[in-house]
Amino acid sequence: MLTSKEAQLGSLMARIAALGTIVVFAVQALLIGPDQVGYSTEYGAIVDIVSFVQTFGILFTISLTQKLFGDNNPYFRIVSAILFVAAVIQLTGSLSSTGNANSVFDSVLSADQANAVANNGQLVTFILYGIWALCLISADENNRVPSWGRMSGQGAAYLVIAVQIGALFGLIPLAAFVPVFILGGVVLFPVFVYGISIAFSGAGE
Repeated sequence: MLTSKEAQLGSLMARIAALGTIVVFAVQALLIGPDQVGYSTEYGAIVDIVSFVQTFGILFTISLTQKLFGDNNPYFRIVSAILFVAAVIQLTGSLSSTGNANSVFDSVLSADQANAVANNGQLVTFILYGIWALCLISADENNRVPSWGRMSGQGAAYLVIAVQIGALFGLIPLAAFVPVFILGGVVLFPVFVYGISIAFSGAGE
């Protein structure tokens, strides 16, 4: 059971994560675009900084949802723990490209290479986010997440899993990534995470 402080913190962090997700995916889709190869010198710093804040928020969200939804669902708790580790790796690499690009020291790796290394596990991490969303919805036996949030979460989960599996085998055309980023990253997943913030708001001792 969550304490009132944990519920307030979870609600705040989920909203930060939702807003950060919108900004990151909107910038990547509309300003950087799928044609950009490597680090964007124009918008890369914005994406990296917002990604750090967004991932920081999602880590709190993942951790606290384990207490909110995981009491009677060990599968959800374990999936959450796996995603938490993946998100920590995301967090630690989120500023590496900009830090590398602006470093006053000689670097072995270019900013593009640092960006590639930081995003090396992104495909699997995105699949884990999809699995986590489906597990959370299944674990939400009391329907704490509003119905619109649950539907958005299911849509985001199925979309991200399908797209990542398709990308794994080269089946997703480059032109599809902008609408996918907008639908999944600007609309569906943020709405789902905002729905989680509503669930936190109604919880707490």
